[in-house]
Amino acid sequence: MSVTNTPAAKRAASGYDRRKLFRLVLFVLGGISAAAPLAIPSRADGSRTLIIPANDGYGFEDCFKTGSECGLIVADAWCKAHGFGASMSFGPETAGAADAPPGSFRVICGDSVN
Repeated sequence: MSVTNTPAAKRAASGYDRRKLFRLVLFVLGGISAAAPLAIPSRADGSRTLIIPANDGYGFEDCFKTGSECGLIVADAWCKAHGFGASMSFGPETAGAADAPPGSFRVICGDSVN
């Protein structure tokens, strides 16, 4: 009788396979959770106005609501990430955009950066 046919060897091999599968599942879930924030679109119409959903996962809602300095930093970062200049104004989105999700925020950006 060979060593690989013993019940203990089979159990050890199946435990190793389960660990490999568990690691693979964790790797895939980690990749999906890392890519999820990148898939959330912010919408820009033909102008320099960006509509940012409140549930985008970055947690900047408090900055935009209070109009604090951190709101200015976040708004500038969104504008620069979309190829615009510094932000001109920001705040909660009102009824101006019909398809904006509830609780969204509006950022109006400066001219395009070349």
